[in-house]
Amino acid sequence: AFEDVSVKVKELRAFAGHLEDPEWTMSGVGEGDEARLLREFGGVVRTFQLLPEPYQRIIRNITERMAEGMARFIQRDLAQGTANTEEYDLYCHYVAGLVGEGLSKLFSASHLEAPEVASNLQLSNDMGLFLQKTNIIRDYLEDFVDARAFWPKDVWSKYAD
Repeated sequence: AFEDVSVKVKELRAFAGHLEDPEWTMSGVGEGDEARLLREFGGVVRTFQLLPEPYQRIIRNITERMAEGMARFIQRDLAQGTANTEEYDLYCHYVAGLVGEGLSKLFSASHLEAPEVASNLQLSNDMGLFLQKTNIIRDYLEDFVDARAFWPKDVWSKYAD
């Protein structure tokens, strides 16, 4: 969908800004529901803009941080997995730990949870990492076929070349 990885990185880094533009759309990227979401992103923006400002601030912040982290990893060759467990955890943090953090902050801001929930970022991140690592296990074959691996090299290299 992107001619070059640098174009994809640029789009990722600009993505949070699109939360302010109900006219923004993207075609030719993704498949199925993902492609439809990008084509019809104006509906997401209009709904986002109806949210109270504290919720918008949380979502915008998480979106910016997630996009920046994804941009860092999209530039790497992951055919042999992440370099080590620390990098594997960082990848999982960007793609799922931040979701846990954002949800915890939203639940707290809505007063559906105690204020402490928003400040316990370690628990939020750990839950996100758990869910992402479960997805990585589930998607192992699909990732392998697409020449992607996330398993840390410092783990798998103990058992294979």
